[in-house]
Amino acid sequence: MQIVGVVTDSKHRNVREGVIPMFYSPFAQDPEATGLQFYVRTTQSPELAENTVRVALRGLDSKLVIDSMKTMDEQIDASVSNERMIALLAVSFALVALLTTAVGLYGVLAYATTQRTREIGIRMALGAQRWGVVRLVLQDMAKVALIGTAVALPVAVLMARWLRSQLFEVQPFDPSTLIGCVVVTAVMVAAAAALPARRAASVEPTQALRTE
Repeated sequence: MQIVGVVTDSKHRNVREGVIPMFYSPFAQDPEATGLQFYVRTTQSPELAENTVRVALRGLDSKLVIDSMKTMDEQIDASVSNERMIALLAVSFALVALLTTAVGLYGVLAYATTQRTREIGIRMALGAQRWGVVRLVLQDMAKVALIGTAVALPVAVLMARWLRSQLFEVQPFDPSTLIGCVVVTAVMVAAAAALPARRAASVEPTQALRTE
């Protein structure tokens, strides 16, 4: 019945602090104490448990006031709210950057394909198949994507190490996340290259040869 003495080492203020030695002292012997905190373990839902605790407290002393009541999950959520906000902002900026990159890739590839209209017409006039033209355009885009990935991956790892202090129980180097980013990049590149490649394959050789 009584929580006074040495207890197991634990985290006390927030989830980011290290595990420290802990002990509990009697409330009457602590001149700086201004209130009490109780942790209640229950199999009931939080709503039912809260009503039960309030009724029990009023039964002990009607003058006692409960300042606030939170579940353990709510306390943990509050302690990592900054990290979650940073993560949400990072994801939002990443999506905007991904969309901007896709639009930019499409524009560059569409322009490059237009500049090669005459070359594509000559290739098709000499017997090149439409699928071969599509593959040619996709290969050019794949080279750009490979170069970008080769540069971006090391930078991402270095940035993650630099931001390690802002992470909680997350390793700066996560192979599954990096692989996922590479897959998403590949899909984005394929989507950006699809329309220019299709346009290139639909070029009529005679019309392309007349293009200046």
